[in-house]
Amino acid sequence: METIRVEKNEGVTTITFARPKVHNAISLEMADELLQAIGECAADPACKAIIFTGEGDSFVSGGDLAQFIAARGREQALPILGKIASLLNAVANCPKPTIAMINGHTIGGGSEFAISCHFRYASETAKLGFVQIGLHITSGWGGGSRLLDKLPESEALALLLTGKKLSAGEALRVGLVDRVFPPDRLREETEAFAKAIAAQPLSGIEAYMRMLSWKRAGIPLAERIEREVSQCSDLWGNEEQVRLVEKFLQK
Repeated sequence: METIRVEKNEGVTTITFARPKVHNAISLEMADELLQAIGECAADPACKAIIFTGEGDSFVSGGDLAQFIAARGREQALPILGKIASLLNAVANCPKPTIAMINGHTIGGGSEFAISCHFRYASETAKLGFVQIGLHITSGWGGGSRLLDKLPESEALALLLTGKKLSAGEALRVGLVDRVFPPDRLREETEAFAKAIAAQPLSGIEAYMRMLSWKRAGIPLAERIEREVSQCSDLWGNEEQVRLVEKFLQK
């Protein structure tokens, strides 16, 4: 890997964007490496959670404008935007929980990447914003649609229409990030959360991630409940469950 670093520890895989000279802008090459890494994590039973973070003082600054600006018009832009949108779909639909550890500025496409993750933990120094409208474009990787699903409609639309940049505290207030920590505690707190997930059985983690995928797919609640009952039945009576229940009953 030339544009990212991948580290594995206690069931948690940390993927670091490693292009600090361009504030970790996502290039087509980085997109390919990220897709490969996410696919490997999804298939690896030793991986139970994924953390994304950036090297230096940025999380992701957006797309690599030096590379992408060469595209002119729909025919040239659509394949590029579609490629990065596919990457963010892989993040959003990953069967392992994904956590954006937002260590610094994440503007434009960076905020699109962050909101594609299942969780967002931010440094107090972070800035977030969907600033694309000021460049005479819109979000183009799926981030605007995800924002409209994530936040109250008027709140999301205001952010998209004004291009306002938010401090970490403001992002926490509106629900764009889940937790905010001082810079020197961000990694410790994020890793502690990821390890709390990784301490749980993979079968349960994947089962809950499937429940999320059913909800996002628009499956009616009644059918989702039927599926939940069915998959719990498949897990019921396994050796470890029986051992733990018997231990509890003996008390």
